[in-house]
Amino acid sequence: MPKHIVISKGTELHRFPLDALICVSADGNYSYVLTVDGKETLICLQLGQIEALMVEQLGAGITNFVRLGRGLIINIDYINHIDISKQLLVMSDCRGIRKELSASREALIKLKELVEQSLNSNSNE
Repeated sequence: MPKHIVISKGTELHRFPLDALICVSADGNYSYVLTVDGKETLICLQLGQIEALMVEQLGAGITNFVRLGRGLIINIDYINHIDISKQLLVMSDCRGIRKELSASREALIKLKELVEQSLNSNSNE
């Protein structure tokens, strides 16, 4: 599996290590990519276009990246806290990077179930 995602648009090319990519958030026709160094990079692509690039480059085996609603793609390895009642998702590397995101209750319920299922499947191996 590739170790990077490459996003190329016009005169720019961005190359992000997969294990350093925390989340991608939508902002209209643009997206912000947050990495573990705390940098948010503005990309001139919509979130759906970035998602399509990820599937194209990484294939179906990108199990740690999840689309959350219309506005987020997250790396589940960086989930620190889910609070469904407050519609809050905290992404963190537990070393200094912390990003609070809002998501729908339905999306957070599904995400919590996904994380719990992955914990259960890992403990059964």
